[in-house]
Amino acid sequence: MQNLPSLNGLRAFEVAARCGSFVLAGNELGVSSAAVSLQVKSLEDHLGKKLFLRKGNRISLTDAGEEMYPKLARAFGELSEATQIVRSNKRTRQLVVSVLPALSELWFLPKALSFRDKTGVSLDIRVQEDPIDFEREAIDVRLTFGSAFYPGYRQIPLFSDFAVPICAPSFWAQYSDPEGMLTNVPDAKLIHNKWGPSYASEPVWMDWRREAGTGGVALSSPGLVLSDTSLAISAAKQEAGIALAPSILVNSDIASGSLISPSKVTLPMKKDYVCVFPNARAETPAIRLFLEYLGLN
Repeated sequence: MQNLPSLNGLRAFEVAARCGSFVLAGNELGVSSAAVSLQVKSLEDHLGKKLFLRKGNRISLTDAGEEMYPKLARAFGELSEATQIVRSNKRTRQLVVSVLPALSELWFLPKALSFRDKTGVSLDIRVQEDPIDFEREAIDVRLTFGSAFYPGYRQIPLFSDFAVPICAPSFWAQYSDPEGMLTNVPDAKLIHNKWGPSYASEPVWMDWRREAGTGGVALSSPGLVLSDTSLAISAAKQEAGIALAPSILVNSDIASGSLISPSKVTLPMKKDYVCVFPNARAETPAIRLFLEYLGLN
């Protein structure tokens, strides 16, 4: 246990590696980016290893940093959870669940409504973009798309999915084509869903066109751009255009007839939706009940 590096240095490195930026790390830690850089430099001097490659304002992990980060992230996560368990006597009665906006209204909320009645555990639901900080925000469980932001945490796949074109029946009556290749739909009527700076947009119309064998040419018009999947689905219902949406979020609308999927061409989503939580909390009663409720145990 002798000659351990500074805890501040370790924390500065973990946050900077997770955020990919000294500036964002400073914002999270409440210090300047220069202070974060100095703490990381002291840690590098202590270890005798470079942990980041620095190119102007951009940083990327070295091989040594890549090896160190998952272990350190796991350690801080478990330390945080041990602290939370001791400090709070409400953990068995309330669960804080952070949900990606795309999953919140159409997939998770219907499931959450009966959770308390069936388990006796209340839910505190937070709709948030990635990445979230389990420790600082006292989050118990994260439901999101892919697990790249949370190395060192327990990750259980929720489901895989594929995207389908969706529109109102009246819209398709105006722009239909016999094969469902959307050849009569102007680019200006394509609804785009931007998931924010943490993700490449998912799904993308150019990818769908390549899947359909009709792509390769840049879009002539950006069309309607929305930052929320549920808004994109709502816009399609209101005849604003045609959207690409994960099938699990629109199956009920298609079954009811408020939306149709006019093409047989689907686009596989590039990652699974996942449930993420700290290892130290894996066996707590509330999380076990939550996993069982979602059918993950």
